[in-house]
Amino acid sequence: MKNYSYLLFLFLILSCNKKEDQIQEINANKFQLNKVVHDSLTQEQIEKIKTIHNVFAEVDKSSLEQTITDFKRDLHPDNEIKIWLQMAKAYEGYLSKSKKSIEEKREIFKLILLRSTQSTEETIHSIDLEYLSKKDAEEVLSFYPNTPKPLSVK
Repeated sequence: MKNYSYLLFLFLILSCNKKEDQIQEINANKFQLNKVVHDSLTQEQIEKIKTIHNVFAEVDKSSLEQTITDFKRDLHPDNEIKIWLQMAKAYEGYLSKSKKSIEEKREIFKLILLRSTQSTEETIHSIDLEYLSKKDAEEVLSFYPNTPKPLSVK
């Protein structure tokens, strides 16, 4: 499973990129990963990335090294690290309430991932829930109150 979460993230963002309520579908297979733009990250950034990696390790099988490399691809890694830390906080916050199956955890991760790029309403509308109820999904999303940061494609 090559870099599943980041490819999923890119696909979800791009496929949900809206212009005046129109959804633009984009074939994710046509995209290539950015080149590494930062040869190194600070020790503080690495520690934060380790935290992110540990939180999502069960639902994202990327290695720590791959996760670090993916952040090196970001033009503004501090901004991305901040977003992913907020996502991790929401994920852990919701999961602290009760034990969930791995399938439910994957759906929780997808919900929070989508929510980081769009509103709660758009997220609920755009996901097909298999393991969680709509009420559960709304509760998951209540743990991520941050402003969505959509990806702009040029």
